[in-house]
Amino acid sequence: MINHLLSVVFMLLIQIGIPLSLYYGLRNRIGVVYALVISGLPSFLHVIYGFIRKGQIEILGCIITVSFVLSAIVSIVSGDERAALIRDSSVGAIVGCMFMVTLIPIRNRYVELRPLTFIMAEQMYANVKYQWTDSEGNLQEQNITRWQWDHVRYFRINMYTQSACWGILLILQLVICALMVWNGVSTDEVVLYNNIISLTVTCSMITASIIAGIYGIKQEKKVGKKWTEENDFTGKFKRQQQQGEDNV
Repeated sequence: MINHLLSVVFMLLIQIGIPLSLYYGLRNRIGVVYALVISGLPSFLHVIYGFIRKGQIEILGCIITVSFVLSAIVSIVSGDERAALIRDSSVGAIVGCMFMVTLIPIRNRYVELRPLTFIMAEQMYANVKYQWTDSEGNLQEQNITRWQWDHVRYFRINMYTQSACWGILLILQLVICALMVWNGVSTDEVVLYNNIISLTVTCSMITASIIAGIYGIKQEKKVGKKWTEENDFTGKFKRQQQQGEDNV
């Protein structure tokens, strides 16, 4: 459990904590563009390290790196005050686009693209395994989120739905911000409404995720029980082993 928590903390630190700290710490000193580029370096280096070590591209790191790079491009072309007002929302919209991109089922030797919510869950629970004994008596194990993806239909639907909702809501936030700017809403009001919208979106999605997760646990237990009865022979081999020991 401790190792799992440490791996989650390390992943969040590399992918989110350090990039955001670099961005907010540097943007007022060296400018937004350079701050965004530098902020994407930790995730980029982690992607390179993962590719060299495992031969696979880490999707989450790529998404975060691309988000910062695209945000830097947006900052370059946004030269006036009105455009600057929607710059922060554009960062969220770019992330929203990444959510939408991961809905495209792409699978090859280097990349296996699945919904971004699934990718994040898989990395957070990378050390949590589902174990069983096959019919030959061999111990098998699989990452718990991968097992859920392969066998629980509700889990797949939930991951697609959450990713789609995050993507749509983050893009809509930029649209609303742009409409307010273009309709002459004051800067203070734009900032206020943007914060209210961000808080509402975040709280709504977290609440929905919790509710979906509670219902999902029931579905996963139901499917898992049936699947275990059909595919897990741990009990059978334990009984055989016990009988052998009793005969001796």
